[in-house]
Amino acid sequence: MFMSRALLDSSMVFLAVMALVSALLALRAVPSPHHIARPVSDEMIEIFGASAVTVLVTAMLTGHLFDQALILVLFLNLAALIRYYVNRLSMPGVLWMAVQPLMLLVSTLWMGLFLNEAGLPAWAEGLGYIGLGFAMIVWALGFMERFARESILTHEQWSRPIMPPRPDGEDRAYKVSLQLPCYAEPPEVVIATMDHLAAQDYPHYEVIVIDNNTPDEALWRPLEAHCKVLNDRLGRDVFRFYHKAPLPGAKAGALNYCMTIMAPDADIVAVVDADYLARPDFLSQLVPFFDDPKMAYIQTPHDYFGYEVSDYLTACYWEYMPNNKVDMPGVSEYGGAFTIGTMCLIRTKALREVGGWAEWCLTEDSEVSVRLRSAGYHGLYLGQTFGRGLIPDTFDDYKKQRFRWTAGPVQQLRRYWRLFLPAPLAPRLPGWTKLLEVLRCVAPLRVLAGMVGAVAGMAATSVALLTRSMEPVAIPNILWLMMGIGTLTMLVRTGHRYRLAGCTRIRDMIHGEVARLALSYTILVGGVAGLSSKPLAWRRTPKFAVGGTKETPFTSTVMETTLGTLALIFGLLALIGHDVLGDGFSVLVFIGMLGLSARFLSAPYMAALSIRHVNGEAAKGNGAAPAPNIADVAEADEPGGAPAPHKA
Repeated sequence: MFMSRALLDSSMVFLAVMALVSALLALRAVPSPHHIARPVSDEMIEIFGASAVTVLVTAMLTGHLFDQALILVLFLNLAALIRYYVNRLSMPGVLWMAVQPLMLLVSTLWMGLFLNEAGLPAWAEGLGYIGLGFAMIVWALGFMERFARESILTHEQWSRPIMPPRPDGEDRAYKVSLQLPCYAEPPEVVIATMDHLAAQDYPHYEVIVIDNNTPDEALWRPLEAHCKVLNDRLGRDVFRFYHKAPLPGAKAGALNYCMTIMAPDADIVAVVDADYLARPDFLSQLVPFFDDPKMAYIQTPHDYFGYEVSDYLTACYWEYMPNNKVDMPGVSEYGGAFTIGTMCLIRTKALREVGGWAEWCLTEDSEVSVRLRSAGYHGLYLGQTFGRGLIPDTFDDYKKQRFRWTAGPVQQLRRYWRLFLPAPLAPRLPGWTKLLEVLRCVAPLRVLAGMVGAVAGMAATSVALLTRSMEPVAIPNILWLMMGIGTLTMLVRTGHRYRLAGCTRIRDMIHGEVARLALSYTILVGGVAGLSSKPLAWRRTPKFAVGGTKETPFTSTVMETTLGTLALIFGLLALIGHDVLGDGFSVLVFIGMLGLSARFLSAPYMAALSIRHVNGEAAKGNGAAPAPNIADVAEADEPGGAPAPHKA
């Protein structure tokens, strides 16, 4: 054989170490979104210093120096090509991007040679090659998605706006119809939202407060009365209140109704959720973007106040924010921005042109952005916070919210898959937009397929070993080294994302990751549910304060607890059966099952935090977190800035 697996060991370790070094360099160079904190003159030091450090560390770990020559040459040449053709990348970004395709190539060759040399039965070797091919495809698609999502970490130049336009002194005549849909909301929460909308420093706007289907007049009559109070305070009729029942279509139905009663001369529709407190400059800062006649929508991040009162709310907050502050601006840079339901502005003409809001979809917000882009418009996601809302008080409501956010995009893909076919079959959308939208929609299904494939592979191999259909396979030592380096790189990269989102405490980062893992089962179920042709119920996120509860952490997490416990049992059984399975394989199975167990068992832990939060607030006699005043919302607009006030 012209090549052996052992010859590739040094190349594998070299690339793994280089990935770690580039992650550390990015951590140093990018302290905040869209900001490079070191001079351009450092670039040569970065690339040659990183190469030297990587070669030395790899030699120390493997005992081989000259075996790295080929991969070093390939790496430097690829880095030079990337630097030349993709000149928007920072040098740490160049290093990171050069590692990825080389790692795919080398690891695929390594795994192919391993399968060939392992002496496996024909059926096992065949399944191994099929799994390897599937993994290559998934990894390659994931790399393309990460290129966009991680652009905050890797880019130093931007083709799309990253800040609102500078004030030019021009009094724009665009009229904005601010639409505030409500259903069975606490009046004090909605009134606080209305007060913030009344404080807008933009002159040309109206506010439509639409309550749909709330049966209790005690909830919507105060809103009607407060509209009159605000109009008297402003000295003009800005606020209009409507109660409509019955009105089908949930939030989308309410917004479609608003389109029939809004000011006929309104150029822009702005949507604000019932609990969101907008900055006074929400409209004045963002309206100038609509000077571009093809700009269909502007979206700003979901953000929240009052989260520091408990570990549960803090965990939820920091689970939300890396996506909102890091991933979404990166996706926007490559044409994948979509609306997310609140704190967004949409061109009225474009919205009417595509038929308004879709009442069949759980995510009517992101759905409309697909139709707008397919009609030839484009949108933008800005990373600055322009408003803050409430986090669901219970873990069950948190899961329902994420189910809706997961199932909706899958529904969109079922309906619009023809729009995402390659040109010339579907030429209207740019390639990056198609790719990012498809990968976003199928993300839960990709995770499910990978999880099922990995578990099935481990189970089939275990059965074959237990029945003596195959002999134990020696796991190369290089694999453990790669897993260790990869884990370090993942920790650095994850910590960097949290830091860019404004999180500075390791404890909060850990809680954010626990919250992310705790949603795993919900996301998988949501992905599968979105494939159904049957309509899915639209479940709103309650805003009422929850009283004390006697529930246990397992009441709302039966499936997660069961699956997590089973995974842990199987992992322990693999360790017990190491004599039959082989030491290396049994440890691999245990690590895999332990990771799966941690995903699912994070759910009862989050439920326990939620119960403690709810009971603690009930004991103190507190309701929902108090609304910050207008000035406080305005001050807390940047990642890492001062959080909005919270309960002591």
